[in-house]
Amino acid sequence: MDIPPPPAPEPPAQPGQGHGPGWPPPAPGPQQPWYPYPQPYAQPYPQPFQEPARTSGLAIASLVTGIVCCVPPLGLVLGAVALRQIRKHGQGGKGMAITGVVLSSISTVLAVVLVVSGAASAFWDGFRDGLDEVKSTRSTMDLRKGDCFDVPGGELEREVENVIIVPCGKPHDGEVSGSFKLEGSSFPGDKAITALADRKCWAVEQEYAMDSWALPVEAESYYYTPSTRSWRLGDHSVTCSFATTSGKLTGSVRNDARRLDADQMTYLRSSNAYDRVLATGPDRDRVEDDLPAFKKWAGQVSQVLGQESARLRQRSWPASAQAQVGARAKEAELAGKEWAKAAGAADAEAFYLHSGAADRAMRQATEVAARSALHLATTPPATDSGGSSGGSGGADGGTDSGGTEDGPGSGTGSGSGSDGSKAV
Repeated sequence: MDIPPPPAPEPPAQPGQGHGPGWPPPAPGPQQPWYPYPQPYAQPYPQPFQEPARTSGLAIASLVTGIVCCVPPLGLVLGAVALRQIRKHGQGGKGMAITGVVLSSISTVLAVVLVVSGAASAFWDGFRDGLDEVKSTRSTMDLRKGDCFDVPGGELEREVENVIIVPCGKPHDGEVSGSFKLEGSSFPGDKAITALADRKCWAVEQEYAMDSWALPVEAESYYYTPSTRSWRLGDHSVTCSFATTSGKLTGSVRNDARRLDADQMTYLRSSNAYDRVLATGPDRDRVEDDLPAFKKWAGQVSQVLGQESARLRQRSWPASAQAQVGARAKEAELAGKEWAKAAGAADAEAFYLHSGAADRAMRQATEVAARSALHLATTPPATDSGGSSGGSGGADGGTDSGGTEDGPGSGTGSGSGSDGSKAV
């Protein structure tokens, strides 16, 4: 009988995870890969939700009020109430409330000091005046008929960019009587503008203040002309005005259709036309220097007087003024005939003879009576002589045209600015 050989020895076991020397033998059966045992996930215990402390609205209000200082005691009160609520309800904003209380306390003390010392009233008055001045400041390019104004610094005869508009009932430097446009697209030059302003502003002013006898003695004729820069900005107008360099004007000098009745306006238009034509006399000292020019001017004066006489005769005047105005019309007719003779004079001597007769025909006493009957001013302007209101010619053989093209008593100047200002 055969005996089987003994089994071959098994190879030594390889140490593995979880077994080896010192480890118990693995359990029989299929081996599973080894993984570390998972640890249970530690879930924290839920905590109750803690809502942050709310900031006191009164604390915020106290801080804001204390900073802006609008009503100092209010910030102080709000801060005190806020601190009490914070202690009671545990609200936030204690620092803001304290800051508001401190700032409001300081503001309250300062307010009391200002009120007691009168500084608050002075400050408010200054603030209000400054605000009013800003609101009433106007460019000289935007002046309108009827505006009364002050010139900053009170110096009229200089370049001016802005003026301060003031009520005409208050003291002021000047009053705008009107304006006129300059023709052309190119800057005419200072001399040309000044010459035109001298002539046209007088007519503008006579329409605005028709009764020159009612003008204040200190009121003079001024105008604002465009500068080269303001011309480029579109300023092509000349602004005419009454102004004064001695003191202030008080009240409006305006007397036109707004304040005069139809009878007064008819009389003044006739009288003013005579004044204007007298002022256009030749710029010569003696008739002998330019007899033809004087004769031409005499013809113009005669024509205007004829028109004045006709206008005064044709109107139906109130019974209380009919005789006085009729006397003025008769004198205008006589003076017109003498001026017509002067226009045909053969020489200077004949011109003097007839122009003097015309001057004496227009008596100032007759004009005063007519004005009084029509309730117009009866005090002649200081520039008027005892003869006619402008007069021309005289017994001494000289002439007194009562002014030039500029108009009597003109206070105009010239010049231009470089910064968009207008010049007086």
